[in-house]
Amino acid sequence: MAADLRGHLLGPALLAMRTWFALLAAPVLALADQGIAYAAAGWTCAHQHTLAGHALHGIFFVACAAAAFAAWQPRRATATATADEAASRRRFLDGVATGTAALSALVILAMWIPAWLLSPCFS
Repeated sequence: MAADLRGHLLGPALLAMRTWFALLAAPVLALADQGIAYAAAGWTCAHQHTLAGHALHGIFFVACAAAAFAAWQPRRATATATADEAASRRRFLDGVATGTAALSALVILAMWIPAWLLSPCFS
């Protein structure tokens, strides 16, 4: 009984965590990507390892894309929900979280483009 009760109680909380992670952590990941890439630019120039910069951007991009996908799953699951006000708020919040995480992933992709085109020592 304890295992069933735990799953029943934590199910909605885990879905809410997906939404809040996408809503709050994805923009922070985009800012962290910018800061860490800027801090690593000197090292990549000195050692001529552009792969490190690409790996940084790639890790942050995948994290934001995963957050967007995780926030999109509950929204897709409630597509045929009733016109309940609480369900409609939940669906709206899931949509905003998906959009925020997708926009953050797009920002990371936009910051990654100069790393493809320019040398790390370009000043």
